[in-house]
Amino acid sequence: MGCNKALLDFGGQPLIRVLIDRIRPLTNHIVISSNDDSIYQFLNFPVVPDQFKGHGPLAGFHSAMLREACSFYLMLACDLPNLKVSLLRNLVALIDGYDAAIPLTGDGIAHPLCAVYRRTCLLPIEQSLRRGVRRVIDTFLDETLTVKWVSPDEGRFTDADLANINTPEDLERLKSGFR
Repeated sequence: MGCNKALLDFGGQPLIRVLIDRIRPLTNHIVISSNDDSIYQFLNFPVVPDQFKGHGPLAGFHSAMLREACSFYLMLACDLPNLKVSLLRNLVALIDGYDAAIPLTGDGIAHPLCAVYRRTCLLPIEQSLRRGVRRVIDTFLDETLTVKWVSPDEGRFTDADLANINTPEDLERLKSGFR
């Protein structure tokens, strides 16, 4: 996109505010992963910098988990305007007995940036980062962790619920269908 997607105007608000408003029914315990805390001061939530700089979202997961000792974590990308609370609730319900609950779209593509993770993922994530892994999904494809791969039927969501913004065209398309 060439800009900070979290700050894109979406319905008169920054996209990150739209997402925060969506997850508020589930929790008030929100941490933002960013290496520049000044950008997000207006949100009044803690901003956690990456300990492994340049490693992308996986490093953000790691730093958030180090900062907050919770039994599980809902990790979200900042560019999911169609996200539904019902999907998130279903992922939380489905994590029982697993280290992670990760949705799959109908074409089988995993969406680890809209998933629930247990604290048991912290050490494998750190080990992945130390090996130079940058893609989130790579940590969960080896058989170290038990993953619940959640289909649209099981999670009661549609592929559109996981649509993200990668281009200006995506932004316009998703704005036109904003709910």
